[in-house]
Amino acid sequence: MIEAILNFLFPPKCPACRGYVKHNGQWCDDCLNKILQPRQLPLEGKMGKIFDGGVMSFSEYEDPVKKLIADAKFEKKKYAVKALQFFVNKGFEKLDLHDIDIVVPVPLHKNKIKQRGFNQSVLFFEEAMKNSDLEIWEVLRRVHETRPQFGLKFAERKKNIKGAFAVADKKHRHLVKGKRVLLVDDIFTTGATFAECGKVLREAGASQIFGLVISSGHR
Repeated sequence: MIEAILNFLFPPKCPACRGYVKHNGQWCDDCLNKILQPRQLPLEGKMGKIFDGGVMSFSEYEDPVKKLIADAKFEKKKYAVKALQFFVNKGFEKLDLHDIDIVVPVPLHKNKIKQRGFNQSVLFFEEAMKNSDLEIWEVLRRVHETRPQFGLKFAERKKNIKGAFAVADKKHRHLVKGKRVLLVDDIFTTGATFAECGKVLREAGASQIFGLVISSGHR
């Protein structure tokens, strides 16, 4: 009832074109079809071996998705969270997930979660999980804080993130062993964070590893 009143007073708008839509967070069909363009990211060397199932991105790392991610992560704007959840949910409808056993988010350090209030890799994907037969498990933990990757060169990113992740405990190691794992995050830039997480999952016994991000400019 309250939502209906709010929608009447403040009609929901598409986060891309600002045209009117029915529900908060909803994208209009034209913008969704234009911006939601899943593609496989090019992987070389060790990345290709670790992510033998490939890494896919739902969109290019540019506005409006780029701004929505920033607004959700750093400004904690609810409209941006809802828009990204809708976007990811629609993206999942385009994927064949029969080869996936478990979904694992890239973890944040506990201090970062305390500061931010959430892990975006869980928050943005959790609605899609509710509408699929998959579950998202926080199998990995970040064992030490790292500098923000933004602005660092590739070699610096690799050094910064090295040894930052581990499997949470024996129970979670059992969840990964012999499973086909989908690692999810919001952004893929150089792939340094993904590579480190993937290495830990492989060491824990994952039989195959896939990757999925909301946005990437990697080519």
